[in-house]
Amino acid sequence: MNKINPYLILIIRLILGVIFVYASYDKILDPDKFARDINNFHIVPFGLENSIAIVLPWLELLIGLGLIFGFFIDGSSVISGALLVLFNLMILQAMLRGFNIECGCGLKEGQMVGLSKLLENFVFMGGAYIIFKVRARTLEFFPKTSLLE
Repeated sequence: MNKINPYLILIIRLILGVIFVYASYDKILDPDKFARDINNFHIVPFGLENSIAIVLPWLELLIGLGLIFGFFIDGSSVISGALLVLFNLMILQAMLRGFNIECGCGLKEGQMVGLSKLLENFVFMGGAYIIFKVRARTLEFFPKTSLLE
């Protein structure tokens, strides 16, 4: 996978980073609404959604900034991929249970859970995977050392 142009990887990195920063913005400003969105999935124990609504947006912001500015790209891409898997599992369980609820993703106001949201997240997961697997990176700070590879 090292045959991909490093500038294409940079563009994918910037797009994914901007998506995570943008998704975190409304959640940081209004954690109450985000806590209600989390509660609508009926999967998190009562009271825990408030803690998640406070911590998760800041994690998304740090992931996005790491991808944009080139800090800890491996960690940012792995955590973003793991979060996207978790988001897809939550959306899938809501679809299987017949819930007609907003996804709470922060990208589009009023976007409902559904197949289009699952596919969108799979595309983002593909971007995170490509970023993680390719070693020829442009504008990366704090790369892995040869001891960690």
